[in-house]
Amino acid sequence: MSLRLSEKAKKVVAVVAPSLGAALGGPLGGLAGQILGGLVSGGKVADLEEAILTQKPETLLALKKLEQDYILKLEELGVEQHKVEAADRSSARDLAKVNMRPQMLLSLLFIGGYFIILSAFFVGKIEISPELKEPFLILLGVITANVPSIMQFWFGTSSGSQRKTDILAEQAVK
Repeated sequence: MSLRLSEKAKKVVAVVAPSLGAALGGPLGGLAGQILGGLVSGGKVADLEEAILTQKPETLLALKKLEQDYILKLEELGVEQHKVEAADRSSARDLAKVNMRPQMLLSLLFIGGYFIILSAFFVGKIEISPELKEPFLILLGVITANVPSIMQFWFGTSSGSQRKTDILAEQAVK
């Protein structure tokens, strides 16, 4: 259902079912729209909007129930995401049981080469012509950005670390 509710109807949904109201304008709007579509039979937006705007007690109660269904659906999706992540970690551990020499060699070459180039650059043993300086610095930035990935491969990262990164990203947007 393509959901094009009026601003007034969206405000009612936001007051009665805050989670659904917040989702309507965001990336989960499609899921919220599907769930709201269950409020009326027939699936017409005009009927849905009329049902919301009349604010009958049974409609508001049904809207509250739909919000609970929405929250449960989000939790189920979160559980599925955790299962996918666990399977990914498991397959990485299975890979480690077989043969880690190629990964070790590539990691050592990458990190070793990175620090050799970096130290030679800072000590002044590498002289870069002016026309190549900018591409060299871009390449050095790309290599530097990939060092944490290699470290995380060997030493791991946690879901808490990912959560921290997400929170910092949210704060940067605000």
